[in-house]
Amino acid sequence: MASPSPITMPTFEVTQSSVYVVKKGSIVLGQVASANPQSNVPSRKLARLGDTNKHTTYQPAEHSMQLQMYSELDPDQLAEILGGTIKPSTGGWVGTETLRLNPSVTAFDLVIDVYDAATGVSDTLQGIWTIDSFKPTTLNIPMGADSEITYTLNGECDDIYYTPDAGIGA
Repeated sequence: MASPSPITMPTFEVTQSSVYVVKKGSIVLGQVASANPQSNVPSRKLARLGDTNKHTTYQPAEHSMQLQMYSELDPDQLAEILGGTIKPSTGGWVGTETLRLNPSVTAFDLVIDVYDAATGVSDTLQGIWTIDSFKPTTLNIPMGADSEITYTLNGECDDIYYTPDAGIGA
């Protein structure tokens, strides 16, 4: 039996641990427990009369984003991402404000900085997810007594893309 020809495998490094920090402009909204960007290009198969083959047409890409974020004692980040309610600049919350999903909020851009947290020494920026014209559409806040509190925010957006940091993979 002949020996197989040698194959040189490229270097493959799996990311062990990452920290995701979401920002709206220069405002840090908090750390993301998980992010689920979704992009889809809808397609349709069309057949002409008498044609035995179908032609595929593609529609413009559709994008959505799901963020599961850690909740903090001070809900100012939640208020910022939901829109409509602003925390008073002094003295903390008054107690009459309401934070809710607001259908009239203007779409806004988000960025998620991705840091390599596997070193344990200092976190290195790996890349940035950009979410253009994000508009929250659903909010889910499961409440539990003896666990970390997170909330899940889903939304539609115009575009989602990832930009690796310079030098990654060199």
